[in-house]
Amino acid sequence: MNDNIKKAIVVIGGGVLLFWLVKDFGIMGKEKKKTKKEDEPNIDPKELKNKRKANAFVAVKAYIDAINNRENDKALDELNREFAKELKVRVYRRSKDGVIVATDLQGNVILENK
Repeated sequence: MNDNIKKAIVVIGGGVLLFWLVKDFGIMGKEKKKTKKEDEPNIDPKELKNKRKANAFVAVKAYIDAINNRENDKALDELNREFAKELKVRVYRRSKDGVIVATDLQGNVILENK
């Protein structure tokens, strides 16, 4: 290998390393979004014997997983339609305090993820 090839490899390697460092520290391009992950729903296992609460728990867990995977609103609405059809439950994030709530189709609260 001659000297020109060695210099080219060093320059290209240094450029790639510098680009990687600048990109990771958010100096260049968009800053990385810092999103809060939702916690798993907490419910007493004895309450899961109630079929309504068990269905609500499954729905809330799936909804939280979708939020943590950064699904868009359209996907969350589709997920909610499936909950309504299969489990007879609707899940949403309450706007006043951000708590995820599962209700039956009449609007009665079954489970809140505090």
